[in-house]
Amino acid sequence: MKLITFTHNGTQKIGAVEDDLVYDFSQSSLPKTMVGFIELGEEGIKFARDIISSKESSVNLSDVRIEAPIRQPSKILAVGLNYKAHLKEVEGLAKERMGSQPQAKFPNIFNKQNSSVAGPYDDIHRPRASAALDYEGELGFVIGKKCRHVPYDKAENVIYGYTVVNDVTVRDWQFRGPPMTMTMGKSWDTHCPFGPYIVTSDEVGDPHNLKLETHVNGELRQSTNTDDLIFNCFTLVEYLSTAFTLNPGDLIPTGTCSGSAVINQNWLKAGDEVKVQIEKLGFINNKVIEEPETTIVY
Repeated sequence: MKLITFTHNGTQKIGAVEDDLVYDFSQSSLPKTMVGFIELGEEGIKFARDIISSKESSVNLSDVRIEAPIRQPSKILAVGLNYKAHLKEVEGLAKERMGSQPQAKFPNIFNKQNSSVAGPYDDIHRPRASAALDYEGELGFVIGKKCRHVPYDKAENVIYGYTVVNDVTVRDWQFRGPPMTMTMGKSWDTHCPFGPYIVTSDEVGDPHNLKLETHVNGELRQSTNTDDLIFNCFTLVEYLSTAFTLNPGDLIPTGTCSGSAVINQNWLKAGDEVKVQIEKLGFINNKVIEEPETTIVY
């Protein structure tokens, strides 16, 4: 099932997409938020299937605005250097910036603040404080159950679904240090667009055999398969849940592949469009604009 948060006639709702129709859950007894729906688990999915089968409460997909599936996940736990080809391409840069090779024994985990969330087709801000704006197309997954100490062989059971993420990065702020300040480099407002759907795990099947591509202005910049992940989704669940509780709606972007602008410094500029597409999950497409004056709030 492809689940979305959308705005129709000025009201934000949740629903499901099938055959270019959006099935609106707001007229039913289902929760009004995506996290509330996720918390229902299989019971919610069963109820939603009944709504879709009835062919009622639907609107054309073209008549709605698709929002980020979850506006403010309680946690966004991202992973760095998690593709073999990407790790190899940045080894020299890491040695120059950090004085050592990046470690690959354990996952490199960092937080993106939930205020960085943007919709799948929203604008990305090129910050006034930096010109070093980069893209990172990524597979993301969403936690479906409150969980802790999840073993690898049970991890699949706590992943609700998968989504497309752009882990937008301000590189010069990331490399401030030592050590690198990953959260400061990756948490700027509008720098976590994701969506357009949460595609439930049953519909995705194996998440570790999906084609991923990133285009900038139509030019292919990143191309990989998720089978190149160093630490796969189930390993990440096991690792993260060893330290702390994961909650329904938590978002885990799993890392980017080779081909971002970090090597050639072909930074994003205003007017650029970044499209990230993943097999079975759809695509997100975001235009880069100069950070507007309206972001000044004090």
